[in-house]
Amino acid sequence: MSGCGCRQSPIVIGGCRPTGAVCPPVEVLGGCSGSEPCQHCETIPLRDSAPYRVTATADSTDPTPYYTIANTHAALDPAVAQTILNGGTGTFPADGGTHNGQHTWLAGVVHIDPAALCGNPTSLTISASVHVHNDGPNTACQLYGRFALWNGTTPIRTDLLGPPDLPAGGDDNGVIQPTTVSLADVLAGRIVVELNLETGNDDGCRVGPKQWTVDSFVLAVQASAPGFGRPFLRTTCRNCAGVVTCTTDTLDGSATPYTPVPPVVPVASCQDGCSTARPPCISTDRGNAITRGSDGCLYAPDTPALDPSPCNAARNTTGGLLVPRVDLTGIAPGGNSSLERSVDIDVTELPGCPDRWRIGARLTPVSGFRNAERQHANLLAKTGTDVPIPESDIVLPEAGVYHIDSDVRYALGTATGGSGYIIGWLRDETTDTLLTSFTQIAVVNAAGQEQQGGTTHIMTEYTATSGPRTVRLHLMFVLTGGRITDAEAGGTDSNGATRMRFLKVRD
Repeated sequence: MSGCGCRQSPIVIGGCRPTGAVCPPVEVLGGCSGSEPCQHCETIPLRDSAPYRVTATADSTDPTPYYTIANTHAALDPAVAQTILNGGTGTFPADGGTHNGQHTWLAGVVHIDPAALCGNPTSLTISASVHVHNDGPNTACQLYGRFALWNGTTPIRTDLLGPPDLPAGGDDNGVIQPTTVSLADVLAGRIVVELNLETGNDDGCRVGPKQWTVDSFVLAVQASAPGFGRPFLRTTCRNCAGVVTCTTDTLDGSATPYTPVPPVVPVASCQDGCSTARPPCISTDRGNAITRGSDGCLYAPDTPALDPSPCNAARNTTGGLLVPRVDLTGIAPGGNSSLERSVDIDVTELPGCPDRWRIGARLTPVSGFRNAERQHANLLAKTGTDVPIPESDIVLPEAGVYHIDSDVRYALGTATGGSGYIIGWLRDETTDTLLTSFTQIAVVNAAGQEQQGGTTHIMTEYTATSGPRTVRLHLMFVLTGGRITDAEAGGTDSNGATRMRFLKVRD
């Protein structure tokens, strides 16, 4: 803007510009002399609530608390571990071949810079990724490692490394999906990233030791708070009647639009040091009708003129503008607004004048529940093999975002001593899509007789772009040493049942 007057070309920001023929401006406050007829645009600075990056590091620590394979573990050299956690390249050396099932571990405590926090967040979102390469000389055995996030001694996110039996020369990537953790736990040093890889021989797969090269470790931490996201510019153009013709949001006033993350808050135009030589601040309150035009002048809207069309029921009266009554009708209980929307709308008229209505809404989302009415699947007979459980099938009837969870019953034991584990995952059978990463259902590692039984929970959120979709539970038993005599899951026993549930949470 350059003072009053419209001799310059109209301002164009993000494709938003005045439209229509030039006409006299509405009443100008302040008597802006020399103004010529023009339409006007105004640009104001705002800030949204997009997540922002928080400076973070992972510092090498003793991995002993995270060992889950008894008597077959070793800690990576701390200096090498720190090099990897700094994003460099390090080596997990091969074992000498004297330990069956040997795994090597590293762990890093997540630290952040508190000065990088804005807006008093109470939680953070943490994600991580890493690349591993099997240097050989031998093939890895089945699912050969783990990339996990811990809170104290409790795992909160686990990625079992695969594909199974990665050959020498093969590559894989571990990913910890974005996970929400307490800021207090991070500041207390309780959040830990852990990586372990099979470096020894494995008699179960009949493979020897192998070495790994690990690199490209990336740790990402984000926080969010209302009004502490990205600054952007909102340009609003009005015609000569004061009617908004277009509104565009951009990051820098260019032609590239930006979609802000709500809520959006105003950036004060007059802070400390604001002088009378500056233009007056324009309130961003929705009730303020005064605007500043592209010529620097302030504009107030005219009294609205009524369209003389017989279809217009509004009219001027001695008491002011009269708007006709509108009757609203709700939706009967048990119905919904449409097949695509899972919401009931209730409308109740309240007595008195002017007319008032109480409007409410009820969610009516689709949901489902199923028990797996079958005996447990014998996973021991199919060790290392994907075992689908069709009796667990649930059908998502329509497009939408669903909360899906499963209770998986299991039994796992050894009569003479041994170690192994059961994993499970959910798959969209209609599109052959993996809904969850591998979840550890149960693990046993005993020198003598031990029998376990119980229930493990798998939970995820899944977006179906169309329906119907069939979701199924899959299971697998992995032997890591000794002899296991019982490995079964996915059915109903005297203590409970394997169950699948779904609830649509958004359209």
